[in-house]
Amino acid sequence: MESLVNVITSLPPEAVDRQRLLECLGNAEKNRIGGRMREASKWIMQVGATLHKKGGPAMPLAERVFQHAVHLAKQLDGENPQEFLLVEQEGNNPELGDAYTWLGATEAALGKTAEAETHYKAAAKAIEERGVVDLGDKLLHQCIFFRNRDNREKYEATIRRWENAIRDAHKAGDEGDVALLTSTIGCLLEKAIGIAKNPGDGLRMSARLRGGPIARCALRLEAHPLRPAKSSPSVGDVYELTAQTYDKAGDKKLCIAYLGRCAAATACSLGFAGLTPLGECLRDEHGDEGVAWTSDLLDFGKKKKETKESTSKETKESTNKDTKQKKSEIDEIVDAIEGETSDADAGKTNGKKGGAATLYDDEDRKDVDEAAVDDEGMPKREGAALQVLFSIGDGWKMRGGMPGKPEVMEGAEDVGTKLYVLGQQLFAAEAWRESQRPLRASAALIMHMPFQQGAACHYLACAYFHENMRDHGGKEERLRAYAAGAFQAAAAARLSLGPDEPKAVKEAVGSLLFLGRVLVDMNNWRDAERIHVQALEIARQSLGDEATETKNCLQAMMNLRGKMRQVKEALDNK
Repeated sequence: MESLVNVITSLPPEAVDRQRLLECLGNAEKNRIGGRMREASKWIMQVGATLHKKGGPAMPLAERVFQHAVHLAKQLDGENPQEFLLVEQEGNNPELGDAYTWLGATEAALGKTAEAETHYKAAAKAIEERGVVDLGDKLLHQCIFFRNRDNREKYEATIRRWENAIRDAHKAGDEGDVALLTSTIGCLLEKAIGIAKNPGDGLRMSARLRGGPIARCALRLEAHPLRPAKSSPSVGDVYELTAQTYDKAGDKKLCIAYLGRCAAATACSLGFAGLTPLGECLRDEHGDEGVAWTSDLLDFGKKKKETKESTSKETKESTNKDTKQKKSEIDEIVDAIEGETSDADAGKTNGKKGGAATLYDDEDRKDVDEAAVDDEGMPKREGAALQVLFSIGDGWKMRGGMPGKPEVMEGAEDVGTKLYVLGQQLFAAEAWRESQRPLRASAALIMHMPFQQGAACHYLACAYFHENMRDHGGKEERLRAYAAGAFQAAAAARLSLGPDEPKAVKEAVGSLLFLGRVLVDMNNWRDAERIHVQALEIARQSLGDEATETKNCLQAMMNLRGKMRQVKEALDNK
């Protein structure tokens, strides 16, 4: 362990978060001394995972870290007789399986194919099935092995075995809904990764699977109070993963829609602002049967055969009818993002859609419909939840946060960061007006995170500015005032971190220069000059005279004073 500490300490500070890695190693050592070897192995794997994700020169060190994790996981815990007996009698060691899997993945990345294959097989052997969930863990390691080896035939056969095992467990009555749903989520998540590798529409199909059956499983699992904590991704996590997949597929419209669903579902899961978890709403509406495991959760991509033409026609008509209704339901999310009001009970929207009403076009409908068919009608509640979150920002007085402050309310950080990502993506799509409410709500919720809040306020100010330029030729005084207030809040939040944070100082200087520009547009020359002087002083004191930001401030100051002379001369000549 000491040698690992020395190597981590020698890494460049900008390469990794050394403090975090050393904390993980410290926790690992505490658990090792206390006889909790498998827990120590988990902490070591966190270090290895960080290095693995860094890639490049860090990979050999990651391999060494995972080798140590394997060593620890092989040793039995001295303070847990029950685990001791289980490992002795059944050979079930999930920590060892995880350590071998990480080691195999790292070796594969280093080109050590033979060693990787050996360790992938060892990972599968480390898990013995004591139920459908444990069997799923074992099959997952096999799937990873075959997927990384591009052995499509054996990969798909393992997925089918996994699906059949879940179905058989349900028929036999050996497992409850929690175990069946947990195993199904694991199986479908792995299946989605495999589908994403298919050429052509693989990514889009993967997104449909995540936004459809996997989201349904997560919703149903959320309704079960006895589910193991963090055993499976939450509804919000699934929506976020779906958004990321659509983003990779180049579909920004559906990416944004699912980011909205992610923010709403996350808030509901946390019971934030009095919201009810979506899974509990599902149980209230449909009873216990509505949140039970059903075999259709595993039917994604399977074609249903019809024996009679009339049956096929009837089914088609029914599908078309359902599709129309689901379109209106999925539009609840679009309406909420656009700033339309929503009725929590009926899910009705009022008013005409604005600039982002084209989030979906006819080509996108096939994706929306296939995913939405499986969402149990939840977009209505998600749209209403988004309105609740946006209303927090609507009533918030713009101001910069400070470090060390507590969360404004429990769960504010989780919800605020989701709203920030939504607002950022809308901003990138040039949906200036639509980005404002999520960004403002985010800024209100993450005041205890001044660096992130500064970014949210800066994006918000730019959104006001761009909307004003696009729709009003820059003449709308209300939007000018909003932009000035947001730039001021962004600068205050960033400067609260102190002069020893160069990145925060640089971004604060940028916010101040933008503020100066807005003040010039408002013909507030005195305050504009004061802000430019302030930006220049901050840049010189914290960054030095040769910094790019300092030179930018000098140039901006010269330009401002040139304009001021021109205005004065024009007034004198009248």
